[in-house]
Amino acid sequence: MSERIPLKDEDLLRRLRRMRVLVIHPDDQERAMLLAHIKRVGCQVEATWPAPAMLPAYVDVVLFLLDPSRDSMSPGWMTTCDAAARIAIIAFETPEILSALQRLNVHGVLSKPLRLFGVLAALTTAVSLASHEARLKQRIKSLDETLKSRRKIEKAVEILTASRNITEEEAYRRLREKAMNSKVTIASVAEAIIASSDL
Repeated sequence: MSERIPLKDEDLLRRLRRMRVLVIHPDDQERAMLLAHIKRVGCQVEATWPAPAMLPAYVDVVLFLLDPSRDSMSPGWMTTCDAAARIAIIAFETPEILSALQRLNVHGVLSKPLRLFGVLAALTTAVSLASHEARLKQRIKSLDETLKSRRKIEKAVEILTASRNITEEEAYRRLREKAMNSKVTIASVAEAIIASSDL
C-alpha cells in the first residue's frame, strides 16, 4: 500500500511541475539523461550549449555546467540573475570552482558523473532557496523605501516647524491631511515641500 504524500508536499511537487528549466550543458549522454529525468518530474525543460548571452525571461531554474577551462563558464547574467534558481553542475572541487560557486551565489550543486538520485532534491532545495532569497530582497527593498520616505517626512516636518512656527506634531498632522486630501502618500507631499523649500 502506497503512503499518501502530505498536502504540503503535494503543493511543492505541483509547484515544481510548473517550473521552466534551462539546462546549459554540452550535448552528450549526461545531458540527455538529465533532460529525460527533469521531464519525468513534470517540468518544462530545454537545453542549450554554450551558455546564452542573455537568460530568457521565462526561465525559473537554470542548471549549468561550471567548468573553469571553458570561456562560457559564467556569463555576466549569472551574477545578477535574481529571478531564476541556479544549480551548478561540477566535475571537480578545485579552488577556482569553489570560488566561482561563491561568486555566482548558486542555490544548489550537482556533481559529475551525474546520477538521477539527488536531482529532484537539488531542484526543490534550489527553488525554495531562490524563493526565500527573492522574498528577503523584496523585504529589504521595501524597508529601504520606507526608510527613505521617513527621512523625507522628517525633513519636511523640520521645514514646516521652522517656516510656520508650529510643533512637530502639528507639522506632521498637516502633512497627513494634505496627503489624504490630495490622495497621495505623505512621502510625496514631503518631497514637494522639500523641493519648494530648495527653490
